Amino acid sequence: MSKKATIGASPKDRSMDIMDKFIKRSERRNKHKEHLPGRRKSKDVPMDLWPLKDQLEYWENITDGQKFDRKYGSYIDWMNKIKDITGYPDRSFMDMISPVKHRERLKEVYAQKVLPKQAYQILLKENILWV
Repeated sequence: MSKKATIGASPKDRSMDIMDKFIKRSERRNKHKEHLPGRRKSKDVPMDLWPLKDQLEYWENITDGQKFDRKYGSYIDWMNKIKDITGYPDRSFMDMISPVKHRERLKEVYAQKVLPKQAYQILLKENILWV
């Protein structure tokens, strides 16, 4: 049998044409979109968009206070973690910390950026929490 001649472009040319068409279409779509900010360390640019080198540098040089602020952004998050560590029911925990001086002490410990496990030990020693 004889080979049949192909009419038109070869499969390789056809696939390249399809890719070119796709690239042109995506460029047209993105032409009107807002450009991304410069991907550098800035308050306006999320850390996920930083170059990997800058992200690694940030994580290597982060202080304990910054780690604490990142993990426990609010007083409530920190207190909920302590409550989880204690294992007390919600009502019992709230009864233990309900006196004003106990709440003030909790706020002082939070302001010192003490981790919840260490804070739990401190509160046990000061008889704010009991077993």
